[in-house]
Amino acid sequence: MTDFVELHLKSETLQELGLPDIAYPVPRDDLDFDTGKLHLATMLYGLQWKSGQEHADWQALEPAMERLACLMTPDDEEAVVTAEGDNWELAIGGVDLVGNDRNKRVVTIQRGPYLIAAIRPLPSGQLRVAVYRPLDARSAGLLLELSQRPHPDYGVQMCKNNWEFALDCAAANGHSRATDPGEVYLSCWEKGLGIGVDGAELPEWRAQQDLNPRRPASVAAEIGAWYTLSDA
Repeated sequence: MTDFVELHLKSETLQELGLPDIAYPVPRDDLDFDTGKLHLATMLYGLQWKSGQEHADWQALEPAMERLACLMTPDDEEAVVTAEGDNWELAIGGVDLVGNDRNKRVVTIQRGPYLIAAIRPLPSGQLRVAVYRPLDARSAGLLLELSQRPHPDYGVQMCKNNWEFALDCAAANGHSRATDPGEVYLSCWEKGLGIGVDGAELPEWRAQQDLNPRRPASVAAEIGAWYTLSDA
Protein backbone atom coordinates (compact mmCIF):
# COMPACT_ATOMS: atom_id res chain seq x y z
CA MET A 1 0.00 0.00 0.00
CA THR A 2 1.27 3.46 -0.89
CA ASP A 3 2.49 5.56 2.02
CA PHE A 4 1.03 9.07 1.77
CA VAL A 5 2.13 12.18 3.61
CA GLU A 6 0.17 15.43 3.84
CA LEU A 7 1.63 18.41 2.04
CA HIS A 8 0.70 21.93 3.15
CA LEU A 9 1.55 24.64 0.63
CA LYS A 10 2.63 28.16 1.48
CA SER A 11 -0.02 30.84 1.10
CA GLU A 12 1.85 32.53 -1.76
CA THR A 13 2.01 29.22 -3.65
CA LEU A 14 -1.69 28.58 -3.10
CA GLN A 15 -2.48 32.06 -4.38
CA GLU A 16 -0.22 31.72 -7.41
CA LEU A 17 -1.79 28.39 -8.42
CA GLY A 18 -5.35 29.26 -7.40
CA LEU A 19 -5.59 26.25 -5.10
CA PRO A 20 -7.61 25.98 -1.89
CA ASP A 21 -5.82 25.77 1.44
CA ILE A 22 -6.17 22.08 2.26
CA ALA A 23 -3.82 19.21 3.01
CA TYR A 24 -2.58 17.56 -0.19
CA PRO A 25 -1.78 13.86 0.25
CA VAL A 26 1.32 12.92 -1.75
CA PRO A 27 3.05 9.52 -1.98
CA ARG A 28 6.14 9.71 0.20
CA ASP A 29 8.30 8.18 -2.53
CA ASP A 30 7.29 10.92 -4.99
CA LEU A 31 8.25 13.90 -2.84
CA ASP A 32 11.08 15.87 -4.40
CA PHE A 33 12.99 16.94 -1.30
CA ASP A 34 16.04 18.14 -3.24
CA THR A 35 14.34 20.76 -5.41
CA GLY A 36 11.00 21.23 -3.63
CA LYS A 37 9.34 21.10 -7.05
CA LEU A 38 5.59 20.49 -7.11
CA HIS A 39 4.32 17.80 -9.46
CA LEU A 40 0.70 18.59 -10.26
CA ALA A 41 -0.14 15.07 -11.43
CA THR A 42 1.16 13.62 -8.17
CA MET A 43 -0.91 16.07 -6.14
CA LEU A 44 -3.98 15.20 -8.20
CA TYR A 45 -3.36 11.49 -7.79
CA GLY A 46 -3.14 11.90 -4.01
CA LEU A 47 -6.49 13.69 -3.93
CA GLN A 48 -8.04 11.01 -6.13
CA TRP A 49 -6.86 8.39 -3.67
CA LYS A 50 -8.18 10.34 -0.68
CA SER A 51 -11.49 11.12 -2.36
CA GLY A 52 -11.99 7.46 -3.12
CA GLN A 53 -11.82 6.37 0.51
CA GLU A 54 -15.05 5.01 1.96
CA HIS A 55 -15.87 7.86 4.36
CA ALA A 56 -14.03 10.68 2.61
CA ASP A 57 -15.46 14.21 2.53
CA TRP A 58 -15.11 13.89 -1.24
CA GLN A 59 -17.12 16.94 -2.23
CA ALA A 60 -14.78 19.17 -0.19
CA LEU A 61 -11.86 17.89 -2.29
CA GLU A 62 -13.47 18.56 -5.66
CA PRO A 63 -12.41 22.24 -6.10
CA ALA A 64 -8.75 21.32 -5.66
CA MET A 65 -9.03 18.35 -8.02
CA GLU A 66 -10.76 20.44 -10.66
CA ARG A 67 -8.16 23.21 -10.40
CA LEU A 68 -5.21 20.82 -10.64
CA ALA A 69 -6.67 19.18 -13.75
CA CYS A 70 -7.17 22.62 -15.31
CA LEU A 71 -3.59 23.64 -14.50
CA MET A 72 -2.37 20.50 -16.28
CA THR A 73 -4.32 21.36 -19.47
CA PRO A 74 -4.61 25.17 -19.55
CA ASP A 75 -5.27 25.79 -23.24
CA ASP A 76 -6.99 22.66 -24.51
CA GLU A 77 -10.61 23.37 -25.41
CA GLU A 78 -11.25 20.43 -27.75
CA ALA A 79 -14.87 19.24 -27.69
CA VAL A 80 -13.81 15.59 -27.88
CA VAL A 81 -10.56 14.10 -26.65
CA THR A 82 -9.31 10.53 -27.01
CA ALA A 83 -7.44 9.24 -23.98
CA GLU A 84 -5.51 5.99 -24.24
CA GLY A 85 -2.92 3.79 -22.61
CA ASP A 86 -1.21 0.52 -23.39
CA ASN A 87 -4.41 -1.52 -23.16
CA TRP A 88 -7.31 0.94 -23.10
CA GLU A 89 -8.89 3.70 -25.17
CA LEU A 90 -11.72 6.08 -24.33
CA ALA A 91 -13.42 8.99 -26.11
CA ILE A 92 -14.27 11.90 -23.81
CA GLY A 93 -16.96 14.41 -24.77
CA GLY A 94 -20.64 15.19 -24.41
CA VAL A 95 -23.18 12.36 -24.57
CA ASP A 96 -26.94 12.14 -24.98
CA LEU A 97 -28.39 11.43 -21.54
CA VAL A 98 -31.83 10.69 -22.98
CA GLY A 99 -30.78 8.31 -25.73
CA ASN A 100 -32.53 7.76 -29.04
CA ASP A 101 -35.23 5.52 -30.45
CA ARG A 102 -32.71 2.79 -31.26
CA ASN A 103 -30.94 2.83 -27.91
CA LYS A 104 -32.03 4.83 -24.88
CA ARG A 105 -29.73 3.01 -22.47
CA VAL A 106 -27.18 5.09 -20.61
CA VAL A 107 -24.61 3.58 -18.23
CA THR A 108 -23.68 5.95 -15.44
CA ILE A 109 -21.15 6.23 -12.66
CA GLN A 110 -22.93 7.57 -9.58
CA ARG A 111 -22.07 8.45 -6.02
CA GLY A 112 -25.00 8.80 -3.68
CA PRO A 113 -27.55 10.99 -5.50
CA TYR A 114 -24.92 12.56 -7.79
CA LEU A 115 -24.09 11.86 -11.42
CA ILE A 116 -20.33 11.48 -11.83
CA ALA A 117 -20.16 10.32 -15.46
CA ALA A 118 -22.37 9.01 -18.25
CA ILE A 119 -21.36 6.47 -20.90
CA ARG A 120 -22.79 5.80 -24.34
CA PRO A 121 -21.54 3.57 -27.19
CA LEU A 122 -19.70 4.61 -30.32
CA PRO A 123 -20.69 2.79 -33.55
CA SER A 124 -17.65 0.53 -33.04
CA GLY A 125 -18.90 -0.59 -29.62
CA GLN A 126 -16.17 1.39 -27.87
CA LEU A 127 -17.15 3.97 -25.28
CA ARG A 128 -17.66 7.71 -25.12
CA VAL A 129 -17.96 9.29 -21.68
CA ALA A 130 -19.09 12.65 -20.39
CA VAL A 131 -17.84 13.51 -16.90
CA TYR A 132 -19.64 15.92 -14.59
CA ARG A 133 -17.59 15.87 -11.37
CA PRO A 134 -13.87 15.30 -10.65
CA LEU A 135 -12.90 11.64 -10.81
CA ASP A 136 -11.93 9.91 -7.59
CA ALA A 137 -9.85 6.73 -7.62
CA ARG A 138 -12.84 4.42 -7.93
CA SER A 139 -14.46 6.36 -10.79
CA ALA A 140 -11.22 6.63 -12.76
CA GLY A 141 -10.54 2.93 -12.19
CA LEU A 142 -13.99 1.98 -13.47
CA LEU A 143 -13.46 3.95 -16.67
CA LEU A 144 -10.11 2.23 -17.25
CA GLU A 145 -11.67 -1.17 -16.63
CA LEU A 146 -14.58 -0.57 -19.00
CA SER A 147 -12.46 0.90 -21.81
CA GLN A 148 -9.88 -1.89 -22.12
CA ARG A 149 -9.08 -2.75 -25.74
CA PRO A 150 -10.97 -5.79 -27.03
CA HIS A 151 -9.12 -9.05 -27.58
CA PRO A 152 -9.37 -10.13 -31.25
CA ASP A 153 -10.87 -13.49 -30.27
CA TYR A 154 -12.47 -12.97 -26.86
CA GLY A 155 -13.71 -9.39 -27.01
CA VAL A 156 -13.81 -7.61 -23.65
CA GLN A 157 -13.97 -10.07 -20.78
CA MET A 158 -15.93 -12.47 -23.03
CA CYS A 159 -18.35 -9.68 -24.07
CA LYS A 160 -18.71 -8.62 -27.70
CA ASN A 161 -17.40 -5.10 -27.16
CA ASN A 162 -16.87 -2.40 -24.52
CA TRP A 163 -20.51 -1.33 -24.52
CA GLU A 164 -21.77 -4.86 -23.90
CA PHE A 165 -19.17 -5.18 -21.12
CA ALA A 166 -20.34 -1.91 -19.55
CA LEU A 167 -23.94 -3.12 -19.60
CA ASP A 168 -22.88 -6.42 -18.06
CA CYS A 169 -20.90 -4.70 -15.30
CA ALA A 170 -23.76 -2.31 -14.52
CA ALA A 171 -26.09 -5.27 -14.05
CA ALA A 172 -23.66 -7.28 -11.91
CA ASN A 173 -23.98 -7.69 -8.15
CA GLY A 174 -22.35 -4.83 -6.29
CA HIS A 175 -22.96 -2.33 -9.08
CA SER A 176 -26.75 -2.23 -9.30
CA ARG A 177 -27.11 -0.05 -6.21
CA ALA A 178 -24.95 1.57 -3.58
CA THR A 179 -25.08 0.20 -0.06
CA ASP A 180 -23.36 3.29 1.34
CA PRO A 181 -24.18 6.92 0.45
CA GLY A 182 -20.53 7.59 -0.33
CA GLU A 183 -19.97 4.52 -2.49
CA VAL A 184 -19.24 4.85 -6.20
CA TYR A 185 -21.26 2.47 -8.34
CA LEU A 186 -22.39 1.73 -11.88
CA SER A 187 -25.99 1.96 -12.97
CA CYS A 188 -27.86 1.38 -16.23
CA TRP A 189 -30.79 3.59 -17.16
CA GLU A 190 -32.77 1.57 -19.70
CA LYS A 191 -34.94 4.52 -20.78
CA GLY A 192 -32.51 7.39 -20.32
CA LEU A 193 -31.29 9.19 -17.23
CA GLY A 194 -34.06 9.94 -14.76
CA ILE A 195 -36.64 7.54 -16.21
CA GLY A 196 -37.49 4.44 -14.17
CA VAL A 197 -38.10 1.01 -15.68
CA ASP A 198 -41.84 1.65 -15.36
CA GLY A 199 -41.54 4.89 -17.34
CA ALA A 200 -42.02 7.15 -14.32
CA GLU A 201 -39.82 10.22 -13.96
CA LEU A 202 -37.39 10.36 -11.04
CA PRO A 203 -37.07 14.12 -10.42
CA GLU A 204 -33.77 13.96 -8.51
CA TRP A 205 -32.09 12.30 -11.49
CA ARG A 206 -34.16 13.88 -14.23
CA ALA A 207 -32.89 17.31 -13.15
CA GLN A 208 -29.31 16.19 -13.79
CA GLN A 209 -30.00 15.84 -17.51
CA ASP A 210 -29.24 19.56 -17.72
CA LEU A 211 -25.74 19.30 -16.24
CA ASN A 212 -22.89 20.54 -18.41
CA PRO A 213 -20.02 18.07 -18.83
CA ARG A 214 -16.56 19.08 -17.75
CA ARG A 215 -13.82 20.00 -20.19
CA PRO A 216 -12.62 16.77 -21.91
CA ALA A 217 -8.93 17.67 -21.60
CA SER A 218 -9.26 18.03 -17.81
CA VAL A 219 -10.96 14.65 -17.62
CA ALA A 220 -8.21 13.09 -19.72
CA ALA A 221 -5.62 14.54 -17.32
CA GLU A 222 -7.40 12.98 -14.35
CA ILE A 223 -7.63 9.55 -15.98
CA GLY A 224 -4.01 9.80 -17.11
CA ALA A 225 -2.80 10.70 -13.61
CA TRP A 226 -4.54 7.72 -12.07
CA TYR A 227 -3.42 5.34 -14.85
CA THR A 228 0.21 6.47 -14.66
CA LEU A 229 0.70 6.71 -10.91
CA SER A 230 -1.56 4.05 -9.39
CA ASP A 231 -0.85 0.34 -9.06
CA ALA A 232 -4.01 -0.49 -11.01
